[in-house]
Amino acid sequence: MVSLMKKNFLMHLIQILLTVFYGILLSNGIFEYLILGIFGLTCHIRPKYDSILLIILGILLILFVIYALIAIWKNNIALLFISVIVLIILFAFTLIKSITEIKGFGMRPTRAEWIAIRITELVFRVIGISGLVFYIIRIKQGHRLDN
Repeated sequence: MVSLMKKNFLMHLIQILLTVFYGILLSNGIFEYLILGIFGLTCHIRPKYDSILLIILGILLILFVIYALIAIWKNNIALLFISVIVLIILFAFTLIKSITEIKGFGMRPTRAEWIAIRITELVFRVIGISGLVFYIIRIKQGHRLDN
């Protein structure tokens, strides 16, 4: 009985931590894509196509987070597996974006700050992917929760 309670506690803890992870991913998508795209489009800070692309990516990221949260709380392995694939793709895009962004800074003093921010973001994404993979493995082992 105690072992089952520990397993359920662990699964609920993972669900909550993944929910927090996706919440942070959602806020990141809203700020880094949607808001910057809207301001870029209205204030003509960046090329029009770049701003429109950022807005579209922001909307897609918001929809993905909603999809992933449903998958987590419904314990649907197929949906969770698709979430892992999308997170890996997002990690690759973030890595590419980070490298090009940091190269663009040259030797400015803010470069070290951006390197630290981007490395932290990438590590956080790896932890989120690992947590989701662990959660899928636990579900496949029969540790399902009734939400």
